Amino acid sequence: MEQALQNGQMTATEEKDLIALCGDLSKRFAERAADYDRQATWPIKDYEDLKKAGLLGIMVPKEKGGLGASFLTYTKAQEQLSSGAASTGLTFNMHNITAGILSESKTEDIGGTRGKAMNDFRDWALNEIVNGHKMFASANSEPGIGAHFSALKTTYRKVDGGYVINGYKMFVSMLGYADYYVVAARREQSSGDLPEISFFIVELDNPGIEVEEVWDTMGMRATVSNNMKLKDCFVSQDRLFLGTEGLGIYKLTREPHWVIGGYVGTYLGLCQATFDYMISHLQKKKIPGSDQSVINRDWVQRDVGKLAVQLEATRELVYKAARLVDEQRGTPQTNAAIHHSKYMVSEFAPKLASDAIRLCGGSGIARALPLERFYRDARCAGLMPATSDECLLYAGKSALGFDLTHIEETYW
Repeated sequence: MEQALQNGQMTATEEKDLIALCGDLSKRFAERAADYDRQATWPIKDYEDLKKAGLLGIMVPKEKGGLGASFLTYTKAQEQLSSGAASTGLTFNMHNITAGILSESKTEDIGGTRGKAMNDFRDWALNEIVNGHKMFASANSEPGIGAHFSALKTTYRKVDGGYVINGYKMFVSMLGYADYYVVAARREQSSGDLPEISFFIVELDNPGIEVEEVWDTMGMRATVSNNMKLKDCFVSQDRLFLGTEGLGIYKLTREPHWVIGGYVGTYLGLCQATFDYMISHLQKKKIPGSDQSVINRDWVQRDVGKLAVQLEATRELVYKAARLVDEQRGTPQTNAAIHHSKYMVSEFAPKLASDAIRLCGGSGIARALPLERFYRDARCAGLMPATSDECLLYAGKSALGFDLTHIEETYW
């Protein structure tokens, strides 16, 4: 009998088959990516493929009807999917931030009213994903503060039967296309330097939200990350995330891997796509005035070799961090490794794309070819949480011995 992976849910053969499936899907995504990017439209056919393949439940445990992937397996799957279309990979990760957090949550041993609320919420959400084929998105970032939860201006207050939310969100990926949105808000009149942050599920057709279609950016255009207004937006009690108020900053501080590490596989896949295109282009390129290929030049070989080493080193760092999440979730070593990998891939992706354009020459900037899109998408990597500067701050504090389980020491 095959040995299960670390989380005891997916066998080695199942993992191999899953990665192969994602590789096949990435080829279809790549054929459509340029059109979706140019028009800044939602990659509807990509998501038809993802749903048909049952991948919306990639992180959901098998006993709940999902595929039961580990964090490492998910990272490898993301790498494959994103090599075909980085925007699709990024939005797929936004869905899995919710699915992954819920799948990791151990609510069965919590008793009482709180335990029942947590279990009911988790069962409802996972069922919506697996059997309802529903997608979840995150609505966290706000103008001027990004995803710094301690500075959120969106508020909520308790009312009969639920909560009322007021605020404004930006960069809400999949807005208008996802079925549910996880909205972060602070409790009105919460005291102290650190406000009480809670999460709520808001359905797409909630009359209290308004979509502002403003998305027209340099890169990641097919994420369709529009803005959301919430005005007296009512959500029922059972749509409080895991049935518990105040989870926000504490969860992010102690186990930041989903909000940060989920992006890493996306940008690693983009790096691989960039490298593969560069190699293919150089193999066909001739030395001016000659029939000889440019790959015979020593300096080309050295430059390509340097990028190959850097790509492999980045991949190993990414895989190491993901493996630690599976084996030692939430430890200082794991949390530091996630920040290390996010910084490395965020900084390497645009450098790789820039060097690839230099090596490939003037044709590299042609809109008919994918390299200029790779470059634009790669430039966005360091902006996603945690930003490159925040990753360095975290890494420095970790190396200096700061206790990063203390909320006041984090950048949130």
